[in-house]
Amino acid sequence: MRNLEFEPLYPDVLGAITGGTRINLDSLQCALGIFPGRTYLNQPVEIVLILQNMVDQIMQVKVGFQTPAEDRKGRPVVIDIPKKTLTLGLRPGEVGVLRTPIVPRPPTQPGHRFPVRVAVRYRTPKPGQRVRPFSGGPPPSILSISSFKLQVLRDVQFSAETWHQSTDVLTTYFDIAPRIMPDVRSDLRARYESLWTHEEIGSMLEQALARVEDARRVATGLTRTAVYPYLLDAITERFAARGLPLHPGEAIAIAKMMTYTLDEGLELEQGFSVEESRWFKTLCQLLAYDENLEDLPKGDLATEYLFEAALYDAILLGFGVIEPRVREDLGDHAERVQYANRVLSWMAGQGEPDLSYAYLPLIMGAVLVNELANVKPDNPWTMIDLLREALRGRARLFTGEKVTIFNMTADMLKIGDDMLRRARVPRP
Repeated sequence: MRNLEFEPLYPDVLGAITGGTRINLDSLQCALGIFPGRTYLNQPVEIVLILQNMVDQIMQVKVGFQTPAEDRKGRPVVIDIPKKTLTLGLRPGEVGVLRTPIVPRPPTQPGHRFPVRVAVRYRTPKPGQRVRPFSGGPPPSILSISSFKLQVLRDVQFSAETWHQSTDVLTTYFDIAPRIMPDVRSDLRARYESLWTHEEIGSMLEQALARVEDARRVATGLTRTAVYPYLLDAITERFAARGLPLHPGEAIAIAKMMTYTLDEGLELEQGFSVEESRWFKTLCQLLAYDENLEDLPKGDLATEYLFEAALYDAILLGFGVIEPRVREDLGDHAERVQYANRVLSWMAGQGEPDLSYAYLPLIMGAVLVNELANVKPDNPWTMIDLLREALRGRARLFTGEKVTIFNMTADMLKIGDDMLRRARVPRP
């Protein structure tokens, strides 16, 4: 077990604090909150900014604060703040919290939803390798702060609201109650605290490796019947939420490709293995974080904790499945990984919907593993027939270079027909 090559994904510390709320800035993720959400004149509140470095490079982060100069009625607003701009240095993969106190002063009038805008910009010396998936990754088993401090951070109401259409200017709000407190001039200083650094990877690796056998046991329960219905619902909902509602046949196909990836596909297809997959490594770290997750219903485990990792693996497996059957150049491994990351980036909220994300290679691959991933009482022919119907309806959307994807899918459906006929699968 100790010889298993295991490069763990860095943990999603931000998500463990915010419950998943985040803004994706490509190589940096952040979330903004203010605590408490209501204060009095002369009494401070704290702007709380979580920063999560997503790459293996050092990062310089510049943070700018903008407080209102007047309220909605045009009356003056006076707010003390330590500095309008701050510059921080993050180590590779580091996660930290920046706390900045602000104090409303007279003649500011009481009111609701005073906005605070925070601009976050970063740069790295060179492009880095991603150490966390766009969804954040597995939860942390180790943090640099006490459980008490962690709970204090979790009590903050974080948001991912941006200002107008900007991608890097976040907004939060606070209320001022109608009472003036004694004017105690405290020392206002912004404070940064590291929550997790890459130096803790060694300990995380040990903990994850210690759960490999447990993960193998849990993995045997991720069968077709256990996960397929849950994945079908999750895929339907998540694609629709990202502006790409799926035809029933398309959703069934993607669910089958992901089911095959979790069930037996990584063992049956040459060049793949369960223990090298992202979802298995994520599972090891999940069990290191909370051993009770082992008892979670397998459908919930697949959709709530392993979905993004399984989708990533399904894309790579899909390319492997269709490669022998197509004439087109599908790119090398690095290009396929880049494509998978682009799909996950879109799924996490970045970029515009693209029909290619559904068809290449997920739906195409599902046609070739249709019978292997089928769950009774469904008939494999049903998916083929529904996909032909979907493809006819989508035809006008496949323009330009995407015509190739349309033609490839049509060819796959012919192959899928032949496979079911040779297997003597009766039509329903």
